[in-house]
Amino acid sequence: MKSPIIQQFIKPGAPLAVLLVLVYLGSWGLHLFFTRDLTELSQTNTSIFELNRFGLLLSIFLISAINLLLIVLINNKFSVIRVRTFLPVFFYALFIISWKETHYSLESHWVVSVFLISLMLFLGMYKNKTAVLPAFWGTLLISLWGIFYPVYLFIIPIVWIGFVQLKCISTRVFLASLMGMLIPWIFYFAFQLYAGNEIVIFNQLFEKFQPVSFLKALSVYNQIYILATALIVIISFFGIYTNLLNESIQNRKNINLMILVFVFLIVLTFVFPVHARELLPMIAAFMAMLLAHPFTLQKSKFYTILFFIVIAIHAAYMYLNIFII
Repeated sequence: MKSPIIQQFIKPGAPLAVLLVLVYLGSWGLHLFFTRDLTELSQTNTSIFELNRFGLLLSIFLISAINLLLIVLINNKFSVIRVRTFLPVFFYALFIISWKETHYSLESHWVVSVFLISLMLFLGMYKNKTAVLPAFWGTLLISLWGIFYPVYLFIIPIVWIGFVQLKCISTRVFLASLMGMLIPWIFYFAFQLYAGNEIVIFNQLFEKFQPVSFLKALSVYNQIYILATALIVIISFFGIYTNLLNESIQNRKNINLMILVFVFLIVLTFVFPVHARELLPMIAAFMAMLLAHPFTLQKSKFYTILFFIVIAIHAAYMYLNIFII
């Protein structure tokens, strides 16, 4: 049964679209004026950008807008959701404005842009065992950002598993991807050795290896939010798989790959909690695309109610983050 209320968000008219944009802009304004000082949520020592509070939030806002366009492009080009829908954009914007921890790491938002571009290259490799260039460039982009945050390197083996899922794996494709991974690091190590610098890039990754340690430090409202979000994601996965047989074989592969990457990112967050801030924007992007699938295609009152529960949870969470905590 169709739900006219949620349909307005799936394909919003001009008035609602303008209203959503104004709400989005207003939410960034609230974060600018009411969140804590940057010194309390400073960037890590590996930051390559040094900006004041306004410059940082403005830069992240503009990059988030680029990421929203990339999400739309992925859905339109590969029909991850077989109808045009605004929900991936809506969910990503909702997550980013709600998760204030993501507002203080500019690099992590650039990584979302890079990985979404890599994802487009990889999805375009379906059943093409000669897709050497996409494999090379897609992996090189991820590996390049791994120089700033080595935790991203763990994604590359998942990419190789994705090649198997997409039926594009071959010796040439794998070697091209392997070279894409190694080339940035060959130049990096060569430069460090030439300059006589001590190579300490992996120290923070393993010295602060404290799996699930952050769970003990979470406040009650954060624990409730995580549990509620996890439950919504699980319900959404059931919605995806109950409708998966109606998808083309290629789209099933694409969706399974995205779920694999999303789950792996969650695991990385628990294993390396010190790098959670760098992983959260990417988690938001994949969660937005995956949640939008059942909410768009499952026409039932249940998903309509669940949709507004998602909005209410994030509105309450953002209110607590800005005005209470």
